[in-house]
Amino acid sequence: DMPPQFFGREIEVTVSGEVKVPASFRLDKQEYVITEILEDWQDYGFGNNTLHRKRWWQRHHRNYYRVKTKGGEIFEIYYDRGTSLSRPELKKWILHRQL
Repeated sequence: DMPPQFFGREIEVTVSGEVKVPASFRLDKQEYVITEILEDWQDYGFGNNTLHRKRWWQRHHRNYYRVKTKGGEIFEIYYDRGTSLSRPELKKWILHRQL
């Protein structure tokens, strides 16, 4: 088994369905078609915030997906919903790692 490969890069994602789950994503010039969502979860934690006082606006607001692609690769991606409803430009998809 190979160790996970970390990316931490913003990606372009196509969503589908009523609940808008990822259907495919593009990394550089290659498109990965998602055939299965193996697992999904939400992260509302504070991450590596070392400040003594943790405020609600410092929380993560992320939806994680462990997905399997048409080529059989398994990736973890997440949708970072940002921290402000008035700043939609902060919302982005991130390729976290390949398992």
